[in-house]
Amino acid sequence: MLRRSGSALAQGALATLGAAVLLATALVTGNPAAAVDSGFQVSGATVDGRADPLGVDAARPLLGWKLDTESHNVVQSAYRILVSTSAEQLAHNHGNVWDSGRRHSDESVGVPYGGRRLAPRTRYYWKVRVWDGQGRASTWSAPSSWETALLAPEDWAGARWIGPSDPKAGAPLLRKEFSLDKKVAGARAYAAGLGLHELRLNGVKVGDRVLAPANSPYDRRVLYDTYDVTEELRTGGNTVGLWLGHGYGENFSRYGFRWNGQRQAVMLLDVTFTDGTRRRLTTDPSWKWSIGPITADDLYDGESYDARKEQAGWDEPGFDDRSWRSVSMVDAPQGAPRSNTMPPLRVTDTLRPRKVTEVRPGGYVYDFGQNIAGWARLSAKGESGTRITMRTAEELNADGTLDTATNRDAASTDTFTLAGTGRRETYEPRFTYHGFRYLEVAGSPGAADFGDVRARVVHADVASTGAFTSSSEDLNRIWKNNRWSILNNSMSTPTDTPVRDERTPPAMDVQAYRDAATREFGMEGFYAKYLQDLPPGTALPSDDVKAQYPDMAGGQVTLAWTLYEQYRDRDVLETAYPDMKRFVDRNATEVPGLIWPADKGFGDWCPPDHGPQANDGMGSPTAGDCTSEVSLVNTALSYQQARAVAKAAGVLGHRRDARHFESLAGRIKNAFNAHFLNEAGDTYGSGRQVTSILPLAFGLVPADKVTDVGDQLARTIVEHDARHLDTGIFGTRYLLDALARTGRIDLAMTMLHQRTYPGFGFQLAKGATTTWEQWLYRSSMETHDHAMFAGINTSLYTVLAGIRPTGPGYRAIAVEPRIPDCLDQVSASQETVRGHVAAGWKKTGDTLRLTVTIPANSRAVVRVPLTHEDDRVRAPTEVRKIRATGEAVRYRVGSGTWTFTVDAR
Repeated sequence: MLRRSGSALAQGALATLGAAVLLATALVTGNPAAAVDSGFQVSGATVDGRADPLGVDAARPLLGWKLDTESHNVVQSAYRILVSTSAEQLAHNHGNVWDSGRRHSDESVGVPYGGRRLAPRTRYYWKVRVWDGQGRASTWSAPSSWETALLAPEDWAGARWIGPSDPKAGAPLLRKEFSLDKKVAGARAYAAGLGLHELRLNGVKVGDRVLAPANSPYDRRVLYDTYDVTEELRTGGNTVGLWLGHGYGENFSRYGFRWNGQRQAVMLLDVTFTDGTRRRLTTDPSWKWSIGPITADDLYDGESYDARKEQAGWDEPGFDDRSWRSVSMVDAPQGAPRSNTMPPLRVTDTLRPRKVTEVRPGGYVYDFGQNIAGWARLSAKGESGTRITMRTAEELNADGTLDTATNRDAASTDTFTLAGTGRRETYEPRFTYHGFRYLEVAGSPGAADFGDVRARVVHADVASTGAFTSSSEDLNRIWKNNRWSILNNSMSTPTDTPVRDERTPPAMDVQAYRDAATREFGMEGFYAKYLQDLPPGTALPSDDVKAQYPDMAGGQVTLAWTLYEQYRDRDVLETAYPDMKRFVDRNATEVPGLIWPADKGFGDWCPPDHGPQANDGMGSPTAGDCTSEVSLVNTALSYQQARAVAKAAGVLGHRRDARHFESLAGRIKNAFNAHFLNEAGDTYGSGRQVTSILPLAFGLVPADKVTDVGDQLARTIVEHDARHLDTGIFGTRYLLDALARTGRIDLAMTMLHQRTYPGFGFQLAKGATTTWEQWLYRSSMETHDHAMFAGINTSLYTVLAGIRPTGPGYRAIAVEPRIPDCLDQVSASQETVRGHVAAGWKKTGDTLRLTVTIPANSRAVVRVPLTHEDDRVRAPTEVRKIRATGEAVRYRVGSGTWTFTVDAR
């Protein structure tokens, strides 16, 4: 949707070219083993989940690769990894840092580096070759690399934290001129500017990161970014500039990580010359500073930019800075500097307005057709001092003006004062962002012009890994809206909304949509960073008792397991494990009878409001308490979390812990059923939808009661709720899972397609392009860009397409699609750490055609559903039937694309 594909294609072409060069080299040097044509290649090399990364701070980085082949049933039986300190050494197959030797293993994901200790600020080159199940060798992969970070405080030697001598200065400009007398072979800049910074060299911005550095708990760690600045440097005079913003104003939410200090920065520029010598340039007392054109900046309220205060050439050599003042040395932040390894925030797309309306003389409203996180870019021409305001909102009033209700106390207004150059002047913010679909521009001279205004989409630049389509346009739009909400709320941390005055980590929301996010996008590095910010057992930066509940703080327990399941990230699991264990054990000890009380948590947060003012779903300004079924939901989640710790303990080799937490999960299950299951054995608690959805989805229902509970849930939906949703974030997340388990997937489809309140269809009918915070259009707490209900996207992949990992990192896969009568076609795919996984089915008359793609080095069990007991399945000859019932036939398959056809006899 937003991801550019050109770079991926280019990398693929380079990988193919590199493999060809290595093969040619092997033939010339007489290395016959490297020249074996096995029919498969190694590609997609990653280090800690990234391709050719800078700033790697792990002592034992995790290496990964994929196998490319058009053949069926290809598995890896062994690998050999070479790591060298130079490309030349690697080209001669010399692993002077590490030669793993031929290791018999099918692991191609999360393979730990096993060589000598890594040095800081050093580039390492590596490649891998593998052997298949018949012992045939691949060619060597194309050379890849990684570069280590600053690994210890002494690596920063000489670098001081500096800031303007006036701590109240707006967004100061800092500069330093220097000269290089040799040709540069390579250069890196390591920089952190607080609250936010922009790094510049010789008149241009370095890189394309925005809103750097990433937000973090500043009392524990401050993240610095690593930049490759080789091309920006020149022999002779150079100038480095740092532009500092604050971002985190006095009213920034206490539930977020807020930088409270003055604007300050630290930087180390490390230059390597072609003769092998090196030079370091650091922030020190010789730097100078001045005020700049940004006169105010705040993440909530916006940015003010006065072009009359621009200082042309301030970041270039030869600029006259005699009026500039010397910087002050400032205290370093409490948190230690750490390399930022999460995907950087970038402008990922630029949208043109779909419509423009003049709402008042000189005032225009632009509709970009999509709710986004980001800002506007504007070009205008006018007299010096002309002040243009740009205000954003998600919705419009009936008269076409902005409806800013969901902004709450966020002013969401940027101002641009023209310098009056006689030419068109262009502006876009640096140190703020907004959530919006509509932009009001006022004060601009002349008539509105579509060419003058653009919307800039901003979020963490995570790769798009999921795709879904079906024969239902509404279902496709729900999927797309949920994806947008996940992206718009993926900034430095997950956020609750990009719109109002919060934008803080919503641990409960992430717990509800993490499974969707990890299927839709490459979230490994993003969530690994988040787990360092908020480890399991914590949900808020402030010391709030609410953080101790399963619905709030327990999400990181299951998130750590999800990262292992999706990406085979053992390091994250190992790091999180002590906190996972401590949190679940503490709750088991402190909660009487393992049943959570009704006043400790939030439960199924934000189910539909059925009050008198909410009948049509348009508004209930006094919407009541959003908590729902707190005791049951928290107890069910505590069971899920105990099972996650048991599985983690098993993976990490803690056998006693594994037995303990499996036993604890069993005791929670028994207590849950004893306390909540009614005497008839067909419903739980109050009988509201979520009370049966979670037990069915989590496997809490006794086997002999599943049918009864499923029947009663269906009756509740049909007879009491008129086939509409009556669920909050957890009930909605697991709705399809529960109804599919009891054979009622068509009822779930009916609920999702309802166009009246409450439900996703109601949102679509109101023009939603992202998912709302509540089912109501308007309430006392509402934004229209909230990801907490996006978790249902998970089931589009796992239920309708049926794709689930049954081994870590998709080593083993289950494909078990559920086929609703109301849909004619579904297709879904995921780019996993092992390669492309896809499943799609289509109905034509009495024929069902199911096509499945499994990546090399993975195995799968495919469940082909039957409509009638006498249906006939035509399967490829290479697959193996393992089980047949009147409902389905299961086959074991290897890698490749397989098609199964079901015909009525």
